Amino acid sequence: MNLGTIRTLAASFAQDPNITRYTSARYNQAINLANQQFAMDTRALWKDSSSTVVDGTATYSLPSDFMWEDWVTLANLPLIPISRYRIQEVSKTNDWTLDKGTPTHYIIDPEEAQKKIRLYPIPQSDDASKTVVMRYFPLPATLSSDTDTPMNSSALMSQFHMGLAAFAAWTLLLSEQSTPQIVEKRNELLKVYTDAVNKATETFRNTVSAPLRLRPIK
Repeated sequence: MNLGTIRTLAASFAQDPNITRYTSARYNQAINLANQQFAMDTRALWKDSSSTVVDGTATYSLPSDFMWEDWVTLANLPLIPISRYRIQEVSKTNDWTLDKGTPTHYIIDPEEAQKKIRLYPIPQSDDASKTVVMRYFPLPATLSSDTDTPMNSSALMSQFHMGLAAFAAWTLLLSEQSTPQIVEKRNELLKVYTDAVNKATETFRNTVSAPLRLRPIK
């Protein structure tokens, strides 16, 4: 399905088949929210990015759609994630930001002002021109045209589009007065979404070491 067909399905779920209670723009906004939330809840989408190491340069830009990293390698050897706090804890007598050598660890600085991956220690001439590869989970592209397909147009994700429509309708119904009927409808829609998330997680198993299975609605 594409944005147009998902909007039609979301409107049906919201019992608004003629799209008169909510505008098309609000449906599109809700579908984009669902698109992003599904990517965050499942981590079923992934990409690879690479950078060439420069002598004396520790930091490299993260992709603009970066959410979380999965793994990082340098010349096909794994780097170990570490926090600034942990490095400072073991480097109390020296300034760790000046440590030099072949990188063994990495730090992610995803804040808006940074968006960097930092190699530790600082690579030198022996590591220049080596390749850093990062597999990461991206934030999916925003849907704007009715022909746009969710989840970065991945054909593998098409089986979960109904879950996106259900989440979009659930989001819109949050603005309604919480009558028993509305609450029941919201619970039904959230269960459709939750089932899609769990199926995607179990199918792709990208987070097998830290499963993201959601609790079903009772």
